[in-house]
Amino acid sequence: MRKLALAAAVAAAWFAFRGRPEPYDITDHLEDGHRTPLREGRVYSRSFGAGPDLVLLPGFAGNSQTWEFVTPALAREYRVHWLDPLGHGLSDKPADARYDGEAQADRLGEWLDEHQLSRVVLVASSAGAQAAVSLAALHPERVLGLLLVDPFLVAGRYIRWSIKLGKLMPGASAAMARRLYAQRWYVRVGQMLGRYDAWATTEADVDRQYLPYGSPGFFEALPAMLRGVDPSDYEDAIAATRCPVLLVWGEADRTAASSQAEALAEQFRDAEIRIVEMAGHLVQEERPGELLALARPFLERVTRAAAAA
Repeated sequence: MRKLALAAAVAAAWFAFRGRPEPYDITDHLEDGHRTPLREGRVYSRSFGAGPDLVLLPGFAGNSQTWEFVTPALAREYRVHWLDPLGHGLSDKPADARYDGEAQADRLGEWLDEHQLSRVVLVASSAGAQAAVSLAALHPERVLGLLLVDPFLVAGRYIRWSIKLGKLMPGASAAMARRLYAQRWYVRVGQMLGRYDAWATTEADVDRQYLPYGSPGFFEALPAMLRGVDPSDYEDAIAATRCPVLLVWGEADRTAASSQAEALAEQFRDAEIRIVEMAGHLVQEERPGELLALARPFLERVTRAAAAA
């Protein structure tokens, strides 16, 4: 009986961890976007509409398609740029690069220079906020405002523990992360946890997040990306941010509680917070209409102020 149980456990483990996304050719997914060569690699972007410039950043290991539900409405008034930071989406993924917010902010500034963009509003989801806040702190002249959706600048107890554990056992954590991120079921669970209604998660939602994992170099770069994502590293950048900030938070966000979001808002010099009911960590996908209603007055205010100046 014990041998049978052991064999069943081994078979179940093999079944659960056998997957890995099929590698694909990046050029098959570029559509009308392109990859801009920077010093450390090519960075994917795609632009829509005309008007003041908004740069939209995805969350950790994600891709800019997360903004597809709000982009058509925004592009009627603004020039919207989807941007996959290095290591994300359809951008290059060098294994030896730094992926903390400051390093990504430097690349973001380089990308702005390449596209001759002087001042922009940054719209960021989750860990994308780390690069956004870092750029606003380091180069305030380039950032008109920050619209941060469930920013990974604070985290709940269990996530903080997992980050500490990863630092204590980097080799084992890297191996486990590579194995887990390769599994479609793991991505599905993550998408379910990121939503108010977990059972409303669709195959398209899973595909959107799973897409970067089949791109060249993702699993090699993943450990370095994880080392750069600790939200506790950004207290100084938050305090140094001078531009207006709008924090939009899903009431059911499992990454950090809304009470933590309110405390985060107090750390900025000029921030307001809006809580979206019946939404989790992915407000832009779950409640795009509510996000647009909150974003429009903020975007109009900061872009009009810039035009007047």
